[in-house]
Amino acid sequence: RARRRMIKRFNSNFLFKRKHPSAYLNLYLSSLRAEFRHLTDWRYLKNKIKSGRGRFAAKPRLKISLGRRSNPVLEFFYFILILLILIIPFKVMSYFFDLNGIKDRVLSQSQSGLNSFLAGANKAAGLDLSGANSEFSLAGQKFLEAQTEADSINKNLLSLASLSSDPKVKMAAEGQKFLAAGTAAASLGQNLTAALDSLFNNPDKNISQILDNFSYYGELSKRDLAVINQNLAAVKVNNLPVEYQGNFIALRVKVEDLNKGLGAFVTSLQSLKEFLGLSQDKRYLLVFQNNTELRASGGFLGSYALVDLHEGKIKNLEVPGGGSYDTEAGLKDKIIAPAPLWLVNPQWHFWDCNWWPDWPTTAQNIMWFYEKSDGPTVDGVISFTPTVVERLLEVTGPIDLSQEYGVIIDSNNFWATVQTVVENKDQGKITTAAVASSTLLASSSLTLDQGLDQNSKNKPKKIIGDLMAKILEELPKKLNKDSLIKLISLTEKNLSEKQILFYFSDPKLEAAVADHNWAGIMRPAKYDYLAVINTNIAGQKSDRKIQEKIDLVSNILSDGSVINTLKISRTHTGVKREPFTGVRNVDWLRVYVPAGSQLLEASGFSTPDANYFSTPEAGWEINPILAKYENIFSVDPLSGSKIYQENNKTVFANWVMVDPGETAVVTLKYRLPFNILNQANQEDWLNNLNSWLNPSQPVLLPYSLLAQKQPGAQASELTSRLILSGDWPLVWNYPQTIKANNEGWDLKVNLDSDKYWAVILAKNNN
Repeated sequence: RARRRMIKRFNSNFLFKRKHPSAYLNLYLSSLRAEFRHLTDWRYLKNKIKSGRGRFAAKPRLKISLGRRSNPVLEFFYFILILLILIIPFKVMSYFFDLNGIKDRVLSQSQSGLNSFLAGANKAAGLDLSGANSEFSLAGQKFLEAQTEADSINKNLLSLASLSSDPKVKMAAEGQKFLAAGTAAASLGQNLTAALDSLFNNPDKNISQILDNFSYYGELSKRDLAVINQNLAAVKVNNLPVEYQGNFIALRVKVEDLNKGLGAFVTSLQSLKEFLGLSQDKRYLLVFQNNTELRASGGFLGSYALVDLHEGKIKNLEVPGGGSYDTEAGLKDKIIAPAPLWLVNPQWHFWDCNWWPDWPTTAQNIMWFYEKSDGPTVDGVISFTPTVVERLLEVTGPIDLSQEYGVIIDSNNFWATVQTVVENKDQGKITTAAVASSTLLASSSLTLDQGLDQNSKNKPKKIIGDLMAKILEELPKKLNKDSLIKLISLTEKNLSEKQILFYFSDPKLEAAVADHNWAGIMRPAKYDYLAVINTNIAGQKSDRKIQEKIDLVSNILSDGSVINTLKISRTHTGVKREPFTGVRNVDWLRVYVPAGSQLLEASGFSTPDANYFSTPEAGWEINPILAKYENIFSVDPLSGSKIYQENNKTVFANWVMVDPGETAVVTLKYRLPFNILNQANQEDWLNNLNSWLNPSQPVLLPYSLLAQKQPGAQASELTSRLILSGDWPLVWNYPQTIKANNEGWDLKVNLDSDKYWAVILAKNNN
């Protein structure tokens, strides 16, 4: 009606418009202001409505002053306002002035959907996929109902809801994102259920079909997770009620982790097929490294097994009854052992060949010795320690070996029982007294027979192979929702602690395990690096009683050089003459540091008497890997420490001995091969160009420390202290949770896996 009145009025002034266009524009804008005052004068409208008259009794006169200068900004503002009044639909206007309508009609379904979504995520994390599927489906239904209500509201208005001060109203603005995530979550629940069904509910299908089905549904689940992740990332956390924000952030983290984990697993399925021999038969060497007698890659190599896989099934499993000692007869060549092993034998054998902490290097040496000992060529070497077996027994429960060995083995008595069988010299009989003498047994779950079966006599290592065969037989029977969660958790722990190690001659398989950090590789480090490696030689099983503390102080001096002071404390908690563990721990200690580090001081070492060492005979063969690393070395004249290069690291090596009830402390002081000031100047050309173009910008000084855990070893206590002597403010640190400042850091952790820390300092460029 207002527009019609204005058109009629301006058409009647056609001649005026032609002669005076600028005045006509003022007339036009003034008319708009007048009409706007009509529409916004609510008291005037109220009086007219009360009077009962359909038209206004009086119309305000338009006061046009041709000589007055207009305000273009103000006129434009009024123009926009009148257009908004005339264009916005009346339906939207009604919602705009009643946002509670949005809250009442949309919020209840959105909140209910979010509750179901959170419940589904928690159930999925617990592998209750049936329950997760129901909750995700319900979430999708609730969000769909919320969307149906929201569709009756103009989308622009829904965006305006996010501007409200009411957090519950703001949540309605996120409804579309939750709807998309909820719909994908319902699909995710179905696909995850189908994926696990393909693993556990298909007894008639072969392993290839099972993996193919899992891969198919896994890919669908990845797609759903990508949609969920994308939509949850778009949700503005501040638009959610406060009581939901913490749970929502945790949910987003869970979805991101699940997305990465599932993606990595599905991607690895092809490698798993290759590993299981689905495309071609595979033969692997399984080695049992006893970490109670530490060696560089895990422990004394007492037992091994040869396993052949065909189409995902074990076609053949050979476990020598005498363990690694059965290879002695096949080794015709005389090979010189590493010098520290001359303490027990100058001739190198298969059971001592796991000499290096870098697992690919050691695994290749194991294969080399195995072939020289008249063994067949293998496609890879897989290592596990007693810790792995103990944890598997937590899943399977007790294993009955009473028929052949007279024992029932569980996670509590495994080590002591097996050790008693293996070390018992009179193999015709295992008595209760013999086992109990170890003082380590959990007698409540151990049963013993009067003797052994004849087949197990003189085959002390056979019990390990028989036990593993029984575990592999029982494990599939015990898998359910709860045991699967526990098995996954324990497997992850074993892998991160390097209790399980893989090496494959197939480059693709080796690259796959290396990508997951399962290959036991000594990793490169751009700046600082530390690995403390212990090798027990003639110290029996005393490492079970050793507690190690590693204290590293890194001092970055004002000239940019870095001096490290390393203190290693080894405490023997055993009791003297206690079976297996109550003896002196004799340790060949190797400390791996950045290549080119310079030893400044060394103290606290103790060397066995020279009379105990034997020497190899002339003409014996030299191992090629040993010749590459340890035959070129120098000796520190004061401490007698051996210094050489290995795997792009400098090694400081010497003897440490400690008796039961005592503590040995060794100290190393060394200068790192880099200067952080020079290192900053040697960074890429783009940084140098930036410094030249922007001389006022500070120079960034990076420093990092990679500390790697010894495979198979129990966690050491690591303390790292970084001292910053220069006036260099800290601008960044990793991880963000560490307490680092301008003076450095002071950290204390259990070295149960590889650890990494980093900082970036700033130095004025003048």
